[in-house]
This record gives sequence, structure tokens and C-alpha cells, in this order.
Amino acid sequence: MPEANVNDAQLSADERYAKAVPVVRSFLESVLGLLGVEVEVDIDVEEDGLHCDLNTSEEDGGLLIGRHGATLDALQYLTLRVLQAEGFERMRITLDVGGYRMRREKSLRELAQGIGQKVLSTGKPYHFDPMSAMERRVVHLALVDVNGLRTESEGEGRFRHVVVFPARDGDPPRRGGNDFDDARA
Repeated sequence: MPEANVNDAQLSADERYAKAVPVVRSFLESVLGLLGVEVEVDIDVEEDGLHCDLNTSEEDGGLLIGRHGATLDALQYLTLRVLQAEGFERMRITLDVGGYRMRREKSLRELAQGIGQKVLSTGKPYHFDPMSAMERRVVHLALVDVNGLRTESEGEGRFRHVVVFPARDGDPPRRGGNDFDDARA
């Protein structure tokens, strides 16, 4: 794989992301080929990184997604690590199969809104099941503007999860701020 030995400081973000496309494509096609998965990799350069659609059969798509997206998350993590090993600056990489990420985000936003209403009505905190940094970010952002609530991530590693709390007395009204550390995940 080619190295990113170009002075990245002189390149715009779009140019840096575009330089990463062949590295990402080669890695994904190689790894998935070794797994016996026939896949077409479509990569779009976006404002904050790369979005990669892995187009494959429905059966192979389920294999690539894994339970609750765990396989897709792992493949995404490995892709990021390959870019770092090749000398690329940190960037966001999103892998998707069959629109899974969009459906999952929509589902998480709806779930977060429902849980937020429950916390507001009962006054009791709610602990979500453990989830990836990307999923925690979706939950935090879904509730960031809801007055009367605050969110935090708790736990370590694969046990890290979001907790939704009623706002404490004296908490400022919500508008774009939050008590979470996963917003840039």
C-alpha cells in the first residue's frame, strides 16, 4: 500500500481524504476477499472523512454487519488503524452495508427520545445497554437540546454506555452543550 509521505499540512482536508481512498479500497477489498465475500466498495469523500458503502449480497451483508453492528464496527476500526499505520492524519471513516448505519441511527434517536420522556416523567435515571462510541454519540446528540435532561457516558471499554439523568437543580438550560465525552467519536 502507498505511504502518505506528502506534506499533509499543504493539503486541504478533501485532498487528504481523497489520497486515502485507494488505501481504504485496497484494504477492504483484500480483507473481504480473504473472507470469501464478494463486495463492491463505493467510497464518498465527505466533509469530515470517508463514507464507504460495502455493496454485497444480503447474506454476506448480514455477516459483515454482525450482531448489533459489531463486525462492521471492528472492520471500521481496522480500516482506521491501517490509515494511521500508512501515515494518514486521523479522519472519520464510516462503513455501511445496505443502509444499516442510517437505520440504526434513526432507531437510536427514536429510542433516546422515548427514554428522555420517560426520565422526565419518572425523574429516574436510565442506563442504556453498552454501545459503540458512534452509537453513544447519536444518543447524546439526540438529547442535547432537551431541557430537564443531561447525559453522560459511564463504564470502560466494551461496557461503556450512556446514562440519561434528570437535570440537577442549578443546571443551565440546554442549548447545544452536554456533559458527554463521545460527541466527537
